Amino acid sequence: MSIIVEEGRFRAAGSVLDDAPKVKDRRFTLDRAAVNASLLFCGLLFVLPLTWLIVASVDATASRQVHLPTLTMDNFYSVAEPGRMRGILNSVIISMIATIIATVPSIFAGYAFSRRYIPFKSATLLIVLFLSGVPINIVIVPVYQIFASLNWLSMIPTAVFLGVTSLPFVLFIVKNAIDAIPLDLEESARIEGANTAQILWRVVVPLAMPGIAAGAIFAFVNTWGNFLAPLVLITSSDMQPSPVKIFSFLAANVTRYGGVAAYSIVYSAPVVILYLVLNRVFRKGFVLGGAVRG
Repeated sequence: MSIIVEEGRFRAAGSVLDDAPKVKDRRFTLDRAAVNASLLFCGLLFVLPLTWLIVASVDATASRQVHLPTLTMDNFYSVAEPGRMRGILNSVIISMIATIIATVPSIFAGYAFSRRYIPFKSATLLIVLFLSGVPINIVIVPVYQIFASLNWLSMIPTAVFLGVTSLPFVLFIVKNAIDAIPLDLEESARIEGANTAQILWRVVVPLAMPGIAAGAIFAFVNTWGNFLAPLVLITSSDMQPSPVKIFSFLAANVTRYGGVAAYSIVYSAPVVILYLVLNRVFRKGFVLGGAVRG
């Protein structure tokens, strides 16, 4: 047994002292105080708007200020009107189509970029990453002209367009997720007689599911909160999604803050549900330890 000298004491290497938990230093310092104060300030920036949103949704006299509410449920009853609920359904349809358009091609392209030799691969990936940062506002006018000439100013073409705009960044996320999967797993599957399609869907996709889910969430949320594209590219009011429908609470001289708050809460519910459903995927994923043994 080896002996280690530490702070004037002798102890045996591998003894209980090695495994003893270290006590965290909880002394007050100016650096810690500054960090905690900054985090508290940032937290208040998020809490205060949410507080106003919740209070205003049940306030009959809601305004831009936070005050004791006059409790009422009329704001939520106004949200339940058929036209406004149709907007939420349209948002779900548009976001689901855009998510599929952005995610499924990204799986195939991400696997090809990760596992195959492609000339000018690095330059192509840089271009893809650059395209993910191009705002829709820059291309909305030419896209409108093209859609108008083809009579595509409706919900489905707009959903496809929004999915294509999310595809570059989703591809980048999925490709990085596939890069983290050991090649030994694919080689073992190929030795067992699996072809490329079987390896992709039975080996790669299950292990890359956390990255795929992250890309799908990005595409869904990016489409869900988009306002300009549906406003310009969808001419029928029956097909317009919630970001456009929320303007029905805004009149020329009066703004129904209670209705806006209630509609915003209902409008955010599908995104929260999507996160809770996919949260289990994130917890189960990212665990590749023990998959490959030497």
